[in-house]
Amino acid sequence: MSSTNNKKVNIILAVYNGEKHLKKQLDSLLAQTYDNIDIYIRDDGSSDGTVEFINEYIKSNTSNKKIILLEPDGKNLRCPGSFYEIIRRCDKADYYALCDQDDYWYPEKIEWAVEKLSGEDDSQMLVYYSASDYTYEDGEFIRKSPKQKDVISLRDVLYYTPGSGFTIVFNEIAREKMILNCNPGVELHDRWLLRGAACFGKAIYDERSTAAHIRHDEAVTAGDSDNKSLITHFIKEELMGDSAKNEKKALQHFFKTFKDELSDKNTRTLKLFCYKKNKLGIRLRKFFYPTRLRQRIPGEIALRILFLTGKI
Repeated sequence: MSSTNNKKVNIILAVYNGEKHLKKQLDSLLAQTYDNIDIYIRDDGSSDGTVEFINEYIKSNTSNKKIILLEPDGKNLRCPGSFYEIIRRCDKADYYALCDQDDYWYPEKIEWAVEKLSGEDDSQMLVYYSASDYTYEDGEFIRKSPKQKDVISLRDVLYYTPGSGFTIVFNEIAREKMILNCNPGVELHDRWLLRGAACFGKAIYDERSTAAHIRHDEAVTAGDSDNKSLITHFIKEELMGDSAKNEKKALQHFFKTFKDELSDKNTRTLKLFCYKKNKLGIRLRKFFYPTRLRQRIPGEIALRILFLTGKI
């Protein structure tokens, strides 16, 4: 085993009515080639047999990886609140890995992440993320996630998340700065951490796929939709709904939280996209912003329309 094996990794697993999917995911966590792992699980008030299944799974665990089911607190925090709660309540570790209940991790996932992170200056905030695969429930391959930039800046995480949450691993400095010492609000944990890394530390991209996002028929998201479905999603949720407005509120919260620590360049960028009053001049500046803000063309077009109309 690599000399990096002395680094402790806490896996952060938030569950809700996940009895149907949990065994496959938990089996993949115990099959990790990296040994120094503790798995922290918080149930968010499941109404099925999730808690009973986890307790039985813990009893049958014969691996050297520890599974801790946090005591129930009676709160239904949903996502991302449940993840933030686990991160606050778990023991201190060198690294923290975010985990969804219904995906599947490849055996080298944590080993690769620790190797990448251990090669960086750990006196700064570090956030690792990787490519992933999209598959059907029977394991049939759909596609690999799009390749991301090796270096990301703030503009890359304004209205886009380069790395899915279940691929992210971050260090203790990131935990303290982005979660323990501030209120993340309702911003999704993956974007919150990557935005912080872009501003205050380093985001590390691994082009190897480390996990499979399983496309369940009952839970297809914009991220794994085809272009036609993606356009429908943006029209319904952003142009006609409040999704984009909520994204802007989260961006404003980030700006308010860290405004005294940002570089001049990032301050100017956030001021432009956080203006509360959308006068014509501001709308045009955002509409003609010279850099792509989303990777997929339908999403980029939708965003520019939202800027021009003054919705965000």
